[in-house]
Amino acid sequence: MKKVFLAVICAVFVFGTIATGHAEQGDWRGGIRSRIQVSKQKIVQGIERGTLNRHEADKLNAELSTILNKIDRMKSDGYLSQGERDNIKNDLDRLDRDIFKEKHDSVSTVPAAQGDWRGGIRSRIQVSKQKIEQGIEQGTLNRREARRLNKELGRILNKIDRMKEDGRLSQRERNRINRDLDRLDRDIFKEKRDDNRRY
Repeated sequence: MKKVFLAVICAVFVFGTIATGHAEQGDWRGGIRSRIQVSKQKIVQGIERGTLNRHEADKLNAELSTILNKIDRMKSDGYLSQGERDNIKNDLDRLDRDIFKEKHDSVSTVPAAQGDWRGGIRSRIQVSKQKIEQGIEQGTLNRREARRLNKELGRILNKIDRMKEDGRLSQRERNRINRDLDRLDRDIFKEKRDDNRRY
């Protein structure tokens, strides 16, 4: 009985060691693979949020590629030594500092695929469209009023297109658009509460 018990303990120990080794190997020991994924995500998020412009993102991605190439060279013998892992971690620390620095410098941009053009402008446009459509459906706006409000919204969208020709919206331009959207909101409110009901 003792021999069986001892064999089970040895098997558990050996299996645990193998599983741990595979887990470490899967992450190149010490979380290197995870750190690379996190760095990639930080760069993508910086582009999406407008804290990184394309030039900065390209530079950071090139730095990350250099680290990945170094890892490939180091792993050519089949494993990473502790010294090699320390070397890579130092490179990743430097990359993290560079990402932080680029994200917090004064250079910002409105990214090509940015979800909200900074400051909620796209969301405000969607809400304005919905208010006009709801006004028609609920009978608080007649067709003429809705056409006039949609024309006002169209002028704002044309202005945004002109402003974005240089690839970005400055803070001043965003302020102007928000003032136009404030005026549109007041006009929608006024038209919805006047006496001209839909027939």
